[in-house]
Amino acid sequence: MSPIIRRHRISAASPTPEKLATFLRHLEESGSVSFAAERTGIGRNTVYERRKVDPAFARGWQKAVEMAVESLRDIAITRARDGTERELRRNGRRVGVIREYDNRLLQFLLRALQPEVYGRHGR
Repeated sequence: MSPIIRRHRISAASPTPEKLATFLRHLEESGSVSFAAERTGIGRNTVYERRKVDPAFARGWQKAVEMAVESLRDIAITRARDGTERELRRNGRRVGVIREYDNRLLQFLLRALQPEVYGRHGR
């Protein structure tokens, strides 16, 4: 007996090309499928199914995720290099601001960006 082959079709109820483009834009900005789907008004399952059957949409999805990761990497680099400000408070009143640096973030970035130098077996 031969296996049953299910064919996925893009139906009339499928999201419009404009909605799919909006989803990809939100995915690129946020990196979150849930957030992008909610902002666009499309169900998560719908976009995952669409990705399976629409190669162009799948490529757009991949590019959007890559851009989101690049943006997050840039933010992490900025935080590692410039630190973040934290308010100092005494008795509920702001008395100053200090800049804190995350050495673990810096180490992680160096290992990720140049593992041959900063990896566990680096110099």
